[in-house]
Amino acid sequence: MADIENRVDKLETRVTSLEQQVSNVSTKLDMFINESRAARERQDNEMREFRAKHDSDMKEMREDMRNLRTDLNNLGNYFRTTNITVIVGIAAMIIAVLLK
Repeated sequence: MADIENRVDKLETRVTSLEQQVSNVSTKLDMFINESRAARERQDNEMREFRAKHDSDMKEMREDMRNLRTDLNNLGNYFRTTNITVIVGIAAMIIAVLLK
């Protein structure tokens, strides 16, 4: 009888030990889940910030491209005007030389 009681005591000790280990694992798992959620939330926030900055940069770049096109069109008009002025000036010199 004493042998059976001794075995029961050992089993109770092992069960208590296993219950404590399961409790520890459960606590660690809960902590891991909470940390994972927090990390995912941080990552989501960082991605939102990155996308907002990227959208802002792209908008600024598009505006710069519009301004560049306008500047190039103005430069093209300037070159056309300059070319016409040079052609008229050369023609005037040729006419002046021929009429002399």
